[in-house]
Amino acid sequence: MVMHGGPGAGSHSSATRFFDLERYRVILFDQRGCGKSSPSAAEDDATAALTDNTTRHLIDDVSALRHELNIDGKMHVFGGSWGSTLALAYAIAHPATVQTLILRGVFLCRRADVDYFFQGNAAEFAPDPLAMPVPGTYLDFPTAWRHFVERIPPKDRGDIVMGLAKIFAVPPRTEAERERLVKAASACVAWEGSASRLNHDENSHGQPNGKYALTVARIMVHYMINGGFLDAKGEASRDNNYILDNVARLRDIPVNVVHGRHDRVCHLYQAEALVRALRGAGNSRVNYFITTAGHSSFEPETDTRLRTIMNELPRITPPETASLWDLKRGLRICAFRSGVWT
Repeated sequence: MVMHGGPGAGSHSSATRFFDLERYRVILFDQRGCGKSSPSAAEDDATAALTDNTTRHLIDDVSALRHELNIDGKMHVFGGSWGSTLALAYAIAHPATVQTLILRGVFLCRRADVDYFFQGNAAEFAPDPLAMPVPGTYLDFPTAWRHFVERIPPKDRGDIVMGLAKIFAVPPRTEAERERLVKAASACVAWEGSASRLNHDENSHGQPNGKYALTVARIMVHYMINGGFLDAKGEASRDNNYILDNVARLRDIPVNVVHGRHDRVCHLYQAEALVRALRGAGNSRVNYFITTAGHSSFEPETDTRLRTIMNELPRITPPETASLWDLKRGLRICAFRSGVWT
């Protein structure tokens, strides 16, 4: 079961490169509001796409997919970045269904983790763009950071995530308003893209597709402003520490963690905190790999390590109740459309 990132990035067939399709039955699914799922957060009014769109809903969607595909046994759960967050949250909720966790670019979705990437020196940027009040991604990508921050009104830079949420909260009524919205969304997505790879040229002014940018930025901010909805009740809490507080529920699950030493989207300290917490809770089957890479799964050493992990995992014996599809190998791509999986 593959959890895509973002949140809001949608599934992409490139994710299949990690898996031997002669061995694995791979499920890629588009989380609510993005990819081929509908309603889409790219609509002028994204209210429908963001309603009933929380981590708890996504966890329930995974359970619904298991039921839809007649998956009765355990499964490997694979996710990177936000996908690692969702994979961990799912495993905490349903540990008995998880054979192995494979996590890349761990994101714990605490306030400090979000601020490290999004806040930086934004509050001080107007009088001094090179101010260094706190550690953050902005220190490593000053040009890309400037392109991003300048899209946020100075009065809203004291809390960048809140400022973005304010921009995305109002449906555009005119073409000029929609253009402003798309530019803000594109700046948000371009900022992450600029910081994701070691070899990326931050002076590049390439812009993501407008519809894709709106989808990703709206859903991402929807989750970040609410602390990823990481709460036992699925409620909003930017100050949550949900994953580390509940890590004991993962005590018996083998966990493979791959994290780039130079990851500036999700700092290495997040993987370090997770691994120490898992081992402190008594999990003796944690494999931790630090690669000479940034955040992207496409970086060579990270790509190779993930492939190796998947090639070397012990095989799962299918339960006798497995469905015909579940007994076959291959790929299944699913989308959520108005309450129905297709």
